[in-house]
Amino acid sequence: MSSQKVDQAISLVKDLILAGEFRPGDKLPNEAGLAARLDLSRNSLREAVRAMQTMRILEARQGDGTYVSDLDPAAMLEVLSFAVDVSDAKSVLWYLELRQVLELAAVQEAAARRSDADLADLRNIHQQTLTEEDPERLMQLDAAFHDRIAAIGANPVHAALLRIVSAPTVRARIWRQRMEDQDYQGLRSEHGAILAAIEQRAVQAAQSEMWRHLNGVISWVRDNAEALANPEDPK
Repeated sequence: MSSQKVDQAISLVKDLILAGEFRPGDKLPNEAGLAARLDLSRNSLREAVRAMQTMRILEARQGDGTYVSDLDPAAMLEVLSFAVDVSDAKSVLWYLELRQVLELAAVQEAAARRSDADLADLRNIHQQTLTEEDPERLMQLDAAFHDRIAAIGANPVHAALLRIVSAPTVRARIWRQRMEDQDYQGLRSEHGAILAAIEQRAVQAAQSEMWRHLNGVISWVRDNAEALANPEDPK
């Protein structure tokens, strides 16, 4: 079966969704009926439906058929994380540069909009970072700190994009090798400076501290591209 036929089938189903004939939560007609309506082979339609399920546009409910998903943009974007995870060292740098742009916007929103509850959550995460020595747990706390900052902006698409370009596999590859050469005090002090700026609602200072924090990672990646391209076996 040619990919062109599958792409055509995807496009036709998408057109029906865009036209409002199928709305979020609607059940699709059975395979034979939909294939006849769209003048497609059942095989082409079947492959298109599988692809759209992977993209989280459609969802299969066992024993009940295929439905249009809720079309949540953040959830649909998450499927891109696989591409980030398997990227080569050069692409990792590109994703980091994009992450820096997104993080600067996120911390700007956090400094301007944070509530007392938001600040308490960030303080709690940072406090754990100050006393934690396990590298895997520290990596999780680092991710949680940045995720919480992104969440303050209340833009789920922005937060989803940040999670994608900060994919766990990429973060782990950088973290394990970078921390072989450094202690954890840099991470702790940089997070502390970001937190202090958010607490003071100092937008420009928050952006400056975030830029400094991530620029250190980017500079390290540029200098260690070969190590990232040939990572040690984690086993």
